[in-house]
Amino acid sequence: MGGWATYHIVNKNFEKINGRRYIGSRDIDIGFHINKNWSEALLKKSEFSSAIRQIEDIGFRSISFRLVKDFDLETGRELTPEESARLPLHQIFHLSVDPVVDYIHPLIKDVLGFVPIDEPLLSLVFTEKLSDTTRLFGTNVLLPKTHVLLAMKLNSVTSSDREHKRIKDIADIYALLWFSDIKITQLKSDLFHIYPEEKARKTVRNFKKEETARVSTALGVSTHEITRVLAELR
Repeated sequence: MGGWATYHIVNKNFEKINGRRYIGSRDIDIGFHINKNWSEALLKKSEFSSAIRQIEDIGFRSISFRLVKDFDLETGRELTPEESARLPLHQIFHLSVDPVVDYIHPLIKDVLGFVPIDEPLLSLVFTEKLSDTTRLFGTNVLLPKTHVLLAMKLNSVTSSDREHKRIKDIADIYALLWFSDIKITQLKSDLFHIYPEEKARKTVRNFKKEETARVSTALGVSTHEITRVLAELR
C-alpha cells in the first residue's frame, strides 16, 4: 500500500505519456488485517506478528512504529548500527518499513512493544476483497483497488506531519486520478461509495498553490495540468 502501491498502479501509463517513470517512495508500507476478537495467543500467531519477526530477522530495527535499516548512500552497502553511529547523517539512507493495520488491537502493544499505524479503510482489502493481485519480486502481492488506495491517500494527506510526505500524497492523488487504468468518472463513483464526497472535496480545496507547484517540480508536470485533474474532486 502507500506510495509503492501507487507506483505499480500508475507507472505504465505515466511512463507512456511522460517518457519517464513515476516517482517511488521513501517508505515501504505493508498492510495487515487484525481481527478485534483475537486473543493474545492468536495475535502472537498472526501473519502480522510473524511478518514483524521476519523483517527484524533480516536486520531491520524497531524505531517507534516503523522498522528501519541503514545503508551507505554512496555505495548502497548495508550498515550495522555501529557503523551508522560513526557516519554523518548525510551519508546514510534510512530504509523504512511501516506496518499498517486496519484495527488497533488493545493487546497489540503488549505483544509487539509498539503501536502500528492504523488505516480502517484497509479492512476493505481483506473483508470485501477490494484488491488486485500483481506479481512482484517473484511472488503474488495484493494491492488495494485504485479507489481504495485513493481514499487512503485522501486520509493520509490530511494527517501527514512531514511536509515531503504531504507533497508525495498530493502527487499520488493526482497520479491515481489520471494515470490508472480506470476512467476518472468510474473512479470517482467507486471512491464516493466508500468515502464521503464532501470530505474529499474539502481536502482537495485545502491544497495550497505552493504545494501544487512542488508537486509539479517533483513530477515534471505543469501546475495547470495538476490543478485541472485535482479539480475533478473539488
